[in-house]
Amino acid sequence: MKKPCQALSTLFLMLLLTPSVSAADYRGAFQYDANMAWLKAGELSLEMFRTGASYEVLGEFQTSRAMSNYYTWNGVFAASGRWEGAGPVTRAYMSRTTSKDDDLKIVLNYENSARLLDGPDSSFEDIEKPSGVDLISALFFTPSCFEGGEVHDGEDTYQLTLRASRTKDLRGGQGYYQGPAMDCDYNIRDHKDRKRRVVVSLAEVGDTTMAVQVRAKIPVLPDAVFRLRMPATVSAVAVPVAAAGMR
Repeated sequence: MKKPCQALSTLFLMLLLTPSVSAADYRGAFQYDANMAWLKAGELSLEMFRTGASYEVLGEFQTSRAMSNYYTWNGVFAASGRWEGAGPVTRAYMSRTTSKDDDLKIVLNYENSARLLDGPDSSFEDIEKPSGVDLISALFFTPSCFEGGEVHDGEDTYQLTLRASRTKDLRGGQGYYQGPAMDCDYNIRDHKDRKRRVVVSLAEVGDTTMAVQVRAKIPVLPDAVFRLRMPATVSAVAVPVAAAGMR
């Protein structure tokens, strides 16, 4: 039997992925491999659905067995919102994550509020709702370089600043996206004023522009790189969103 906190997060996920309409105009399923130098760090799975001005994203990250000797972070997350001219704007967000010590964290963002459970033996508490677009929607599905502003991970707000953009011919390697791409070079600053640099390579995949590679530059350590496996699964055929997201 699921613990109450897990049952609540599952219920929220189901509500989040049950839109007011029953079919999607667009569906994409994307698989990314995460690497740090020669070590495979994990796998990121993303599904995105769009119906008119509404969108939903469902994702999961799993740390690889090789990486788990050093670090483990696994989680599922979901976002829903509306699609505007410049891209997605988050309405609601949920994440449920566990770390190497089996620490459980659940974050729930509603329209005007947010709640956090930090630890399996803790209780949900109200927190200040973070501002901006969630990081996954902003970095992976914004159809052009994000012009800057606030983004969040469900709990904390970050300042994202576009440093530069440039076109290139991306050579992602066998089995990954290769072809023309737009590099969006960002600075990210967190609430503790720590800065990171992230380079997102955007390209057209199945009639939509999205991230085909994301490179996070980590001080001292090798870059963390997410690369999109090809071929991706993209469909414009109507798909029941709730069923597709929860299968």
